Amino acid sequence: MGSEKAMLSAADYILFTFMLLVSAGIGLYFRFSGGKQKTTNEFLLAGKNMPILPVAFSIMASYLSAITVIGTPAEVYIFGIHLVYTCISYPIGVVIASYVCLPVFFKSGECTAYEYLEKRFGKLTRTLTSMVFLAQMMLYMSVVLYAPALALSAVTNLSTWTSVLSVGVVCTFYCTLGGMKAVLWTDLFQSMLMFIGIFAVLIKGFSDTGFKDVFRIGYEGGRIAIPEFSLSLTERYTVLNILILGCIYSLMNFGANQVQIQRLLTLKNISRSRMALYLSIPLNVLFYTLTCVVGLVIYAHFYKCDPLKSPNKPISAADQLLPFYMIKVLGDFPGLPGLCICGVLGAALSTVSSAMNSLSAVTMQDLVRPFLESRRYSEKTMILTAKALTLFYGVLCILMTVLAAVFGNLIQASIIVWGMCGGPVLAVFLLGMLTTRTNEKGALIGLVFSLCMTAWISFGTSTSGVRSKILPLSIENCQVNSTLFSQISSSTLGSSVMSMPPETSTLSVTSVPEIAIETPYVFPLYRISYMWYAPLGLLVGVIVGYISSIIISRITGEYPDVSEEFLSPILTQYSGKKKGLKKKELEMPGQEEAGHLSNCSSIYNSTV
Repeated sequence: MGSEKAMLSAADYILFTFMLLVSAGIGLYFRFSGGKQKTTNEFLLAGKNMPILPVAFSIMASYLSAITVIGTPAEVYIFGIHLVYTCISYPIGVVIASYVCLPVFFKSGECTAYEYLEKRFGKLTRTLTSMVFLAQMMLYMSVVLYAPALALSAVTNLSTWTSVLSVGVVCTFYCTLGGMKAVLWTDLFQSMLMFIGIFAVLIKGFSDTGFKDVFRIGYEGGRIAIPEFSLSLTERYTVLNILILGCIYSLMNFGANQVQIQRLLTLKNISRSRMALYLSIPLNVLFYTLTCVVGLVIYAHFYKCDPLKSPNKPISAADQLLPFYMIKVLGDFPGLPGLCICGVLGAALSTVSSAMNSLSAVTMQDLVRPFLESRRYSEKTMILTAKALTLFYGVLCILMTVLAAVFGNLIQASIIVWGMCGGPVLAVFLLGMLTTRTNEKGALIGLVFSLCMTAWISFGTSTSGVRSKILPLSIENCQVNSTLFSQISSSTLGSSVMSMPPETSTLSVTSVPEIAIETPYVFPLYRISYMWYAPLGLLVGVIVGYISSIIISRITGEYPDVSEEFLSPILTQYSGKKKGLKKKELEMPGQEEAGHLSNCSSIYNSTV
């Protein structure tokens, strides 16, 4: 930054400390209450008796991370409010997941989603998809943990690593001690902080600028607009890619991702699980819409003097806009900046803790437990191993935070990571649940092919220098001193609207290279919008996997014999396999005696 960082007040730091202490205290409470985290069932699935409300808020808090809180306003400021339209199709993906995928997981009775894949396809499929999830979530956690560190370092004298350590250590502490119950209840607390922080920014912003003026300025500046009705795959935002991604993104999360599936399995039966899932829809839509409106509020405040191009250089990256605005506008009210930053920290804690718990579950159940069982280790050893894995992933997440610097911006980085892995993995689950001809070899071919393709495109795009055109930014009302003024070229000040992007920075939405006289050739696939990565991975995975299965079956003469319990009820009802069968609600069976635990599914052998 070109100017000194603002200092937070004592009240702000007291709020930080309070938020961290409450989160840690919840972990301590659940370590010594209830089941005391003595079994893997208690540690990983909260005993399968969680109330609906905390699960619904946990779904929201883990789905919308600090990336959403910081990155979305920056995205709106630079590119417009287009992403808010994903809220239209988001509920469609949720409903599809609740009826296509969720019943299968309840019937399977497992701790992890990938245990189902072993039953449907084979052990290799389970192991490979588990490894993909581990890589996906470790990369994602590093980006998510970097976001609050960026927020704090942008507005205080705390270094990035100090911020990373404070959040990462507390998160690791309560996850390791309190297990899933601690994660779910801290998510509820942190969700409240997220909403309070967003509302504080909006109330002050509307008070300063005016409710109508915020939307008027946003409209006149091109930030409020309907996306183009275009079939182009290279446009950053179109009606088609926004609506498709909104549906597929939610389907990826609730139909094929351990983080959300594990939450849904902490409830007693599928009806309660659906209630929690549906309750999370308005929470997600409301919070995401509010973050988009925050972007409009920030733009309305700075639209005549963009801090990214201001000669005084108050900030160097677009993702610093929200914390900078918090300090600038709320700085005169002791405690308010701290309250807002607590919302950002809470968003990071909830997502990282959720990922940490799920990483432990997948590693334990899919990779480590089979080995321990072959050596006949006790349940006590199992739970100690699970806690050790949680601690390990907490430390690893902190160390991997440095990788966040290689991505372009927070929103794009998160969607690239999820799309690169989420689309291909979702394809495997849908092939298993909705087809009877797909075999393990075909599913693996589809998975590997689509993973390689999406990784090639995403990393190729990142290294090719392709950037999207940003909306105009103005500095006509910026106050500059004579020295700074003399350093600015007359051509730059000749226009009040800055069409040239800001300079390159480590984690900036606006890190776009200046226009060259000759545009270098870029491979066509590298021009594809990042919004298409997940849909493309899903489509290629399904097509290649299904066709490969048919070809392999024709060659070998072997056709899969798929049990009805591994298929979605949607398929079995459609094919007539459900005729004459007595309908009854799917329930998670209860826990057996601890001495008979051979795997997490053995917990479910008797009814609740």
